[in-house]
Amino acid sequence: MGNNLLFKCPRTGMNVQHWLNEAVEGESVSTYETVVCKACTRLHFINRQTRKLLGEQDEQESSEG
Repeated sequence: MGNNLLFKCPRTGMNVQHWLNEAVEGESVSTYETVVCKACTRLHFINRQTRKLLGEQDEQESSEG
């Protein structure tokens, strides 16, 4: 089984849909999954637990800084 994921490509700004497989038993849920972006064809890293891209900030954090 797996999970459907929607993220915004940082390069194109397009919403991209991707399928993440379930975490393997014993694997940390906070690890990053390498994803080939269908919008820009580059690699992005998505945190399995937060479902956010590497380097992506919370909206609250970015408005404070």
